Amino acid sequence: MTPASLRDFLSESIRRDALDSFGVADPQWLEQVTNNWFDDRRNYDGRWRVIEARLSTVGKVLDMAAGCGTFVLNGLRNHRDVYGIEPEEWKLRYFRDKIDVDRLPDMWSERVLRAEGESLPFPDSHFDLVTTYQTLEHVKDVRVCVLELLRVLKAGGALYLRAPDYNSFFEPHYQLPFLPRMNKALAAKYLRALGRPTRGLENLQWTTEKDIVGILKSSGFRLTIERSSAFRRRLRKAEISALLPRMLRNVFTVAALNAAWEIGLRLYALTLIGRRENNIDLWITKLG
Repeated sequence: MTPASLRDFLSESIRRDALDSFGVADPQWLEQVTNNWFDDRRNYDGRWRVIEARLSTVGKVLDMAAGCGTFVLNGLRNHRDVYGIEPEEWKLRYFRDKIDVDRLPDMWSERVLRAEGESLPFPDSHFDLVTTYQTLEHVKDVRVCVLELLRVLKAGGALYLRAPDYNSFFEPHYQLPFLPRMNKALAAKYLRALGRPTRGLENLQWTTEKDIVGILKSSGFRLTIERSSAFRRRLRKAEISALLPRMLRNVFTVAALNAAWEIGLRLYALTLIGRRENNIDLWITKLG
C-alpha cells in the first residue's frame, strides 16, 4: 500500500460513515477531516499542547476511542508513552497500515487495542493521564465509561475530557440546527423531513456538562473538576502581560484587556447559535 492509496482508504471510509449515518457529504468538510486524521505529525486538535502546558511530567497516557490513532501516533513520534483503545475495525486497520506505510516500529501496532470504553483492558490505577476527545457521546453507557476512565487513572493523575454539550441548538454530526437534547422520536421525524438518515441517532448520547459533572461527583472518587477554559484564560492573561508594552501597562491593565477579550468571545458566540456546537471541556484530577 502507498501513502496515496492509504489516504484514499481513509477518505472513503470517513465519507461512507458520514453519509450512511448522518447524510453528510460536504466535500470541503471531508477533505479537512481526512487531512487532520492522516497527518499525525501535526497536533491538529491541540490536545498535546494543553497537556504539555499543564503537566511537567506527562507519564503513561490512554486515549479512549483513539479513532485512526492520530493522537497516539503523534505522541509516539514525540517519545510519549501513549496507548489507545478503539472498537471500530476499519480504524484499527488504518492504524496498522499507517504504521506499515510510514515504516514506523512494528511494536507500535500494539499501542491501540480493540476495546470499548465501558470495559477497559487495563488494571486499576494504570495511567497518569486519560483523554477522551469528541467521543464520549458515542459510547453505549456514558456513566459506566466515565467510571472506567477514572478506575484506570492513578491517584494524582488527570482526565482530560472533551465532548459535545447538547445544551445547545446545533448537532455537530448531522451539522444541523437541533433543539437541546431533542427527544429521539421527534429528532427522527425532523431528520426524515429533511431527507436525512436516522441511523446516526442510535449511536448518539445527549452528553451535557451538567450530567458529566454529576457522574464525576457521584463516582466515589475524590476529584477536582475544572473547566479547561479557566486554564486557557490564565494562559491568555500571561500572554497579554508578556506582549503588552511596559509603557502601556499603566493605561490598559491586563485584567481590562482580558475582560474585553471575554466579552468579544461571548458576543461572537451569540452569532453562532444554531451553527456551531457547544463543548464540554473538563480537566479532572484524581486525588489520592
